[in-house]
Amino acid sequence: MKESSDRNAFCAPWRRLRAKGLGIRWILPLLAFSTSAGCTSSGIGVHRIDSPAVDALLGSSPIDQVHFGVMVTDALTGRVLLAHNAHQWFVPASNQKILVTAAAWSLLGPDHEFRTELWAAGLIQGNTLEGDLVLVGSGDPSLSGRYWESGTAALDALAEQVRAAGIHQVTGSLIVDVSAWDSTTVAPTREVQDLRFQFGSTGGAFAIDEGEFEVIVSGGPSVGGPGRVRWSPVGTLGYVQSLVTTSRADSVTSVIPHYLPETRQIVLRGNAEYGTVDTLRIAQRDPVRQATAALASALARADVRFAYGWSVRWGHGARVGRSCRTGTVKACSDAHLVGALTSPPLSELTAGTLEPSQNWMSEQLVHTLGAELGKHGNWEEGIAVLKSFLVDEVGIAPQDVSAQDGSGLSAYNLVTPRAINRVLRYMYTESGGNAYRKAMAEPGERGSTLEHRLLGLESEVFAKTGSISNVNSLSGYIVPESGNTLIFSILSNGAGLNPSRVRARIDDLVRILAGR
Repeated sequence: MKESSDRNAFCAPWRRLRAKGLGIRWILPLLAFSTSAGCTSSGIGVHRIDSPAVDALLGSSPIDQVHFGVMVTDALTGRVLLAHNAHQWFVPASNQKILVTAAAWSLLGPDHEFRTELWAAGLIQGNTLEGDLVLVGSGDPSLSGRYWESGTAALDALAEQVRAAGIHQVTGSLIVDVSAWDSTTVAPTREVQDLRFQFGSTGGAFAIDEGEFEVIVSGGPSVGGPGRVRWSPVGTLGYVQSLVTTSRADSVTSVIPHYLPETRQIVLRGNAEYGTVDTLRIAQRDPVRQATAALASALARADVRFAYGWSVRWGHGARVGRSCRTGTVKACSDAHLVGALTSPPLSELTAGTLEPSQNWMSEQLVHTLGAELGKHGNWEEGIAVLKSFLVDEVGIAPQDVSAQDGSGLSAYNLVTPRAINRVLRYMYTESGGNAYRKAMAEPGERGSTLEHRLLGLESEVFAKTGSISNVNSLSGYIVPESGNTLIFSILSNGAGLNPSRVRARIDDLVRILAGR
């Protein structure tokens, strides 16, 4: 499709304003924030929006109970085609991921890769390392079944590199250095009990399986007796306490997980039907230690033995090797690399974040921004880097965004539709128009959040969904059959309607914007 500039600076919504008796001094302010700001000029490249249809949709019952914000612009010219409550704050849900991935893409670069490295701190004599084996984590979000067979498979590959280096005995210990990140696993505006569900997963400088672990519950041999519980990844230690009982074959399995306050232990309560197997995916309370235990198990399978087990180094200055005390093992004179895993490029990881709306990966990116460009890998520093990017680089007004996390799970995130629209246009111009757009979900795309939505608009809509309680959003790009590419942001809050009804109306609005 050929895109061209729009030579008409204004259309004529002022006629409607004058008809309502509004003076000329009101025209310009209202152009920015009126639902009827959609232009229907016949200039080259101009896409026509059916403004009456938009007004009718947003004004129909019961959708008129929902607080909507809409902003539509011409991607090439930046011209506002439609605006409705575009300056007001909304909880964005997973549209927050647009802000985070845009910042990571722009500041780190689409070719940025994460490295997970294993260093031998000491001399290798025969098959023995006289010192410690030190893993340096970088927050790689790809150590999971999304990019490997599993997180365990990734660690097995790393362990095989150690064995290939000829190391079978280590006189010291396995040390996992995560000092570049903090140890906090629950965002300030979230609660520990959010970790009961896989969508609440948080991360760390070294973590696998997207911050989740799998608990398999089955009924035991006798009704009324204890149920059977096992979990993975292999190597996780006594973090699971089972209070599950076996129920009759005609009952319903119901197992509820709860994290004990101020502990890493999760308690499973409920019943498991005799003869059935149920699988729970639960966010890890301590993903770094669990990943470390899994790595130790992988090294054991590769026949690498340690004299003193494993430990996690949260801060700088701990001893590594026989004589090296430093902030990082890489500065030790007798240290050398014996194994490494490299992630796919950030452009591919961005697609893995946006298309399925992966919460854990977006939180990893926030921490990475803090570690790479701030003072430390934590939410506070990562959000500070994000805010600076949005205001200083993209040009968003400071009052247009208040970010609290990377995933959008927090109901304390606030952003305006015009801010999201501006970010999307920035990425459109900075990434050449197509690269970032293609990292978003398309209608009918298998495994994406648009797999069953907006069917018939394949290759025309590229967007990010968002949904938490009383929040539904959709923002992205429309490549219409005629005219320039459109950038849109649709945010909705409140009313308590069935989310499917709200999403259906949002999809209807997108079809109107696309001219369908």
